[in-house]
Amino acid sequence: MEVHTPFLLWAILFSGVISSSPVPRKLFGEIRSPNYPKPYPNNNISSWDIIVPKGYVVKLTFRYFDLEPSETCFYDYVKIRADKKSLGRYCGQLGSTTGNHPGRKEFVSKGNRMHLSFHSDFSNEDNGTVIPYRGFLAYYKAVDLDECDPSNAAEDDEGLRCQQICHNYVGGYFCSCRPGYQLQSDYHSCKVECSSELFTEASGYLSSPEYPHPYPEDLQCNYSIRLEKGLSIILKFLEPFEIDDHQQVHCPYDQLKIQAQGREIGEFCGKKSPGSIETKSNEVDILFFTDESGFSRGWKIHYTSERIRCPQPVPRDQFTIIRDLQPVYRYQDYFIVSCQTGFNLVEGNRKLLSFTAVCQADGTWHQPMPHCEIVNCGSPTELTNGIFSYVNKPANNTYQSVITYQCNEPYYHIVTRGGGERYTCSSEGTWVDRDGQKRIPACLPVCGKPDKPVIKVQRIVGGERAGKGNFPWQALTEINGRGGGALLSDRWILTAAHTIFPKGSARNNVSLDQLTEDANIFLGHTDVEELYKMGNHPVRRIFIHPDYNPNDEQNYNGDIALLELKYPVILGPTVLPICLPDTSNTTFYMDGYMGYVSGFGVEKNFLSNHLKYVQLPAISREKCQSWLDSKNREKPMVFSENMFCAGFRREKRDTCQGDSGSVFTVLDMESGRWVATGIVSWGIGCAQGYGFYTKILNYLDWIKGIIKEDRL
Repeated sequence: MEVHTPFLLWAILFSGVISSSPVPRKLFGEIRSPNYPKPYPNNNISSWDIIVPKGYVVKLTFRYFDLEPSETCFYDYVKIRADKKSLGRYCGQLGSTTGNHPGRKEFVSKGNRMHLSFHSDFSNEDNGTVIPYRGFLAYYKAVDLDECDPSNAAEDDEGLRCQQICHNYVGGYFCSCRPGYQLQSDYHSCKVECSSELFTEASGYLSSPEYPHPYPEDLQCNYSIRLEKGLSIILKFLEPFEIDDHQQVHCPYDQLKIQAQGREIGEFCGKKSPGSIETKSNEVDILFFTDESGFSRGWKIHYTSERIRCPQPVPRDQFTIIRDLQPVYRYQDYFIVSCQTGFNLVEGNRKLLSFTAVCQADGTWHQPMPHCEIVNCGSPTELTNGIFSYVNKPANNTYQSVITYQCNEPYYHIVTRGGGERYTCSSEGTWVDRDGQKRIPACLPVCGKPDKPVIKVQRIVGGERAGKGNFPWQALTEINGRGGGALLSDRWILTAAHTIFPKGSARNNVSLDQLTEDANIFLGHTDVEELYKMGNHPVRRIFIHPDYNPNDEQNYNGDIALLELKYPVILGPTVLPICLPDTSNTTFYMDGYMGYVSGFGVEKNFLSNHLKYVQLPAISREKCQSWLDSKNREKPMVFSENMFCAGFRREKRDTCQGDSGSVFTVLDMESGRWVATGIVSWGIGCAQGYGFYTKILNYLDWIKGIIKEDRL
């Protein structure tokens, strides 16, 4: 069997004498008698040659077999051959008393070929009655041959496929040799490889092949020991020592020769060990020759070397540590240097990860002693919206220096993730927290804590302007006209969906991408002209709640949207986010609970140039619904569970056009923070009764799912 790399299986059909059909070229296939499953014709001779790649065998089974039975299958039959042998002649039916039905027998070749032939005579009759025998259906497949199994050797194989080690794989096999032997060019046989053995270690072992078992014949071994100058090699022969010898002639058959730097020390054979030999050389050659006979066990040598002495190593500073200091250092001995914790090994201006010095043949160390320098962690990482300061004096960035991080209070608060606010310069050269982690803290926005909270009641419709810092979360939006919004964190704006897609507007055909590009967001002032001077905050993305329908003018359900700014804003006295409500707190919506709404909406039929605000009470759902019913509108407005109303039924205090999207805020007495509970959504006229707001509490999951952060 040839040794080859595996390749794709294939099969070839060879034509029969009278009729034949092609066999598919694949890993498996089927062979049918002519006309199968209909009765086969008379006087037919067909044959098939199934061939698969070398390294595989053919397995054949019959799934159906129905041929005219006869003694010794004389009339109609199927004959199978493989490996130059007949695997049988078959005919008959399952259960017939005559013939030879193959049953479920598996026919397997030893090689990669199988021949199948079919023969039918001139008729299929029994007592004058024609019987329609249907023939046969056979399946074949290629099966991997384990060439390494001696029982699978084909007749044309000569001896073992591999002399030493055989490795089978799918489609073939390959040979390898034991350690010390080399595979020859025939890829089957192995030969000892000992013609260029080189030993460079200061000590070691070498022996004749197969020691202490008899060494192979016809050897020409050359073992070379090459050590550094300043070493003297000592050879010690171990027992047993046995090299084929002759009584009258010295070493006529097998010889062991020892040479040192060109001079011959001796030629050895027999059973007497040479003992210990001091070569006084750092270069030794051991030559071993054998003839074609003999069964001697060979030899084994333990070689060592004596080394010269190097000076005792001395540290250069008090931080240098010489590990495992020895009283004496000789050739090829070494010492390892490290530093105390918090110091780095340095040679010149180069930082070393480790240091080892080796004693050389001339009695010197191969590299000079390094020194130790204190670890420097470099300047600490800057904290966005925060600072760091040094605890130690004088301030520096060396080992065990300590800093603390602080956020720009009161507008940001620090989140340390459990490791504390103090960071220490570690021995690894990095700033770490008390848990040993490199992570730095984060400065997150503080919400609902204005520097100058509102202290008196004013009105949007007809009211006075708000002071700077009263409503630092207030945003002025210009998307589809003027609107309002509220800052959440430092890059999200909460607003009403109808400020982006107004109810019943032809502009709703404008794409969301175009609206995002055209959107103008202003923050940080109570005066519109000043807001324009400060500049627009560009929008990155807009999210509209899926329940909002701009075409249904009677239903403002889902009137909520989020705008993500391209860049985070810097928080301060006039720019600060509003908090979101706690999911468990519904008291903010109780009848009479007071809140504030601010905005830049319509005042006396004109858009206000200044921020106004109004204090309004939340109204019970029953009162809101009753007031809506009293309006007797032809198309009544929808008042869903996702809304609440606030204001006065008769007093002229309310929000108006341009205030849409601004938030209804309340003071949470427990936390002392201002919380957004609603969004200005819709109403019937300005200051004509109650106003209606999107109930933020019902949309918290949607909000948090988009901004991917919890309420601060």
